[in-house]
Amino acid sequence: MNDSNRLNIAAYFDFDGTITTEDTLLPFLVHCVGWSRILLNMPRIAPNIILYILRIIDNEKAKERILIILLKGYSFTNLDKKAKSFAYTHISKYIKPEVFAKLEYHIEHRHKVVIISANLAIYLRHWIDIHKIGDVIATELEFVNGTATGKLATRNCYGEQKVIRLEQYLTEKGLNFDYSYGYGNSRGDHELLDYVNEGYMIKGDEFSKWEK
Repeated sequence: MNDSNRLNIAAYFDFDGTITTEDTLLPFLVHCVGWSRILLNMPRIAPNIILYILRIIDNEKAKERILIILLKGYSFTNLDKKAKSFAYTHISKYIKPEVFAKLEYHIEHRHKVVIISANLAIYLRHWIDIHKIGDVIATELEFVNGTATGKLATRNCYGEQKVIRLEQYLTEKGLNFDYSYGYGNSRGDHELLDYVNEGYMIKGDEFSKWEK
């Protein structure tokens, strides 16, 4: 594929495990509420983790239940301030240089870069602002009258939801691309990699061409 022959190209990146070395949700929650609150609530959190491991509830339900326990009652102002400081001071230590270099390649070639993640948009938005990345599609937290309920305002942006949310985004923005790249690292990215013209599964810092 010769980029010079394409004027309108998009690159879609998963975040956790693709751009980063590990999942960043737990570090973010620790940054927001502290280990003491997490450990104090472990008797309520642990059963949901067990139910998820046993496949009695899915990852969306498990995530929402844990977020309700930990984040309910926090103001948007408070959480957004924490999200910004997390993006500026913590995320960099989790970034894979090889994958970030690929992301920068797409930016330098004026491709539309979009982060599509099951993680929380509240801090990913600040991270893309730092690096001047095009946009982010991620899981949104619900706020009522400026206060977090802990519930999800959107479906968990995982699996087929990544494609559903992406198509909604493209329609709302009136965007149409001649060619698209996709980068992921887990089962939650398979539908996205099937959707794009050219997909890559990333393990560590190695890129493997995705076979549909």
